[in-house]
Amino acid sequence: MITLYLGVYTFLLALLWWLFIVAKIHSYKFKSFSTHIQKVTNSLIIFLIILSLIWYFVIFYWLSNTTTSVKNYWSVDTKEINY
Repeated sequence: MITLYLGVYTFLLALLWWLFIVAKIHSYKFKSFSTHIQKVTNSLIIFLIILSLIWYFVIFYWLSNTTTSVKNYWSVDTKEINY
């Protein structure tokens, strides 16, 4: 199950990074139109790196430490009753 979560998260993260790269290319293309676009993209890359590392840590360690308890319905604990 953890591999499914890691796979889905990796796919979503790759999509998010791809969108960031497109935004970064556009920021270089249109940098003469705004003075804040370089600051925003630099802060966005720092945010994405921190987000990526933290959530990989959370998914890998938090989900690997959880245990699932399954109740065994096939074993019946019976007591002998004398009337």
